[in-house]
Amino acid sequence: MLDLLEAAPSEVTRLILVRHGRTAHNVQGRIQGRTDVPLDAEGREEARRAGEWLREHYAVQALYSSPLSRAHETAVIIGERLGLEPRVSDDLIEFDFGLVSDRDGGELAQLDPDLYRQLREWLTVSWDSPMIRPRIPGMEDEGAFRARLVAFWEAIQRAHPGQTVAAVTHGGVIKGMFTLIAGGDLRRHLPFWADNASISVIDFSRGGGTICLFNERSHLGQPLKPRRYIIL
Repeated sequence: MLDLLEAAPSEVTRLILVRHGRTAHNVQGRIQGRTDVPLDAEGREEARRAGEWLREHYAVQALYSSPLSRAHETAVIIGERLGLEPRVSDDLIEFDFGLVSDRDGGELAQLDPDLYRQLREWLTVSWDSPMIRPRIPGMEDEGAFRARLVAFWEAIQRAHPGQTVAAVTHGGVIKGMFTLIAGGDLRRHLPFWADNASISVIDFSRGGGTICLFNERSHLGQPLKPRRYIIL
């Protein structure tokens, strides 16, 4: 029966997803998207703790990063603890939120009251509502988003069979990958949350991906905050 429950290590590429450390925008409640915001002092400390936790728990053989500075700086700090240089992958960049990027709710309400109203409605619909995400001017197409997430995990399976790979990326990317693995629709609410500097794991084999760990944050020593649906 064991062969029905477990995979041989040589058959699996383990992907460890790390969300970048905290930024000033995270503190202010501003949607970052593609805005290139650096880590704050707490974010650098979170990255250090994540790197030490990974060194203790996993033998990571390759390290990838989004090109945005908050992720790349996190990856560099982690890489110093793992003895690895991060490789930049554009497929790991954050979802492009278009018009709402680099804004808070009050600014968006002034800029585009109708879009603000639509998004407020979107955030309060029932989990089983057929409503899809309102179209935001300049927002990344969900089909293109899906394509690059799949392209990344297929590429690491080809490049790193039987190995453990870490990728430092963004909340939207992590939520998107988990939604796709779970068979969800990227146009609807993505019912996952990844905290800053949290660690999640997907094992990829020929049959697809298996979610093994999500939002591990014990290394941060912080209480788990209540969450709700957000735009992505």
